Amino acid sequence: MPMPANPPKNPASPFASFAGHHIGIRVPDYEAAKAWYTEKLDFRVLQEWPYGELRLAYLSPPNDDDFHLELLAGPVPSPNKVLDDLDVSLRHGGYHHVCLRVENVDQARAELERRRVELVGAPFEIADISRRLAFFRDPWGNMFEIAETLPGAGA
Repeated sequence: MPMPANPPKNPASPFASFAGHHIGIRVPDYEAAKAWYTEKLDFRVLQEWPYGELRLAYLSPPNDDDFHLELLAGPVPSPNKVLDDLDVSLRHGGYHHVCLRVENVDQARAELERRRVELVGAPFEIADISRRLAFFRDPWGNMFEIAETLPGAGA
C-alpha cells in the first residue's frame, strides 16, 4: 500500500522554519560511545565540546551532513531500563527510538550483525506505511530503527 501524499505545507505557521537537526543520546562513557558509533555505524565526528561535567559531540551518519546524533556523556545516575523485546518496549512512554533510512534493511542488518551490534527482533514489513523495518540498540540501551521504503511506495 503506498503512502498517501503529504498534506499541504504551512509556510504561514510561526514554526515554518522547524526542521530536524539532531537527537541527543545520553551515555555514561564518552570515549566508549564515540568509538562505538564511529566503529559500528561509521558515524563521523563533526564537533566535540565540554559542557559542565559532560563531554558532548555531534556525530553525522556516513553519507548525510544534515542529521546529527549528539552524544551527551558523563555519569548517568538514573539509567533507563534496557528492554530486549520490541513489543514490550512499545508499552513504555517517552522516547523510543531513532529511525535511519537505508536502501536495504536486510543488507544493513546483516552488516550490523557482522559488526556484533545487538539486534532487537526480526525484520518485518508494515504495508500501511510501505516500509520494511528492523531494530537494534547501542550498548547503553538506546534503540534504533532502520527503514527501507518498499517498491511502489509513494511519499
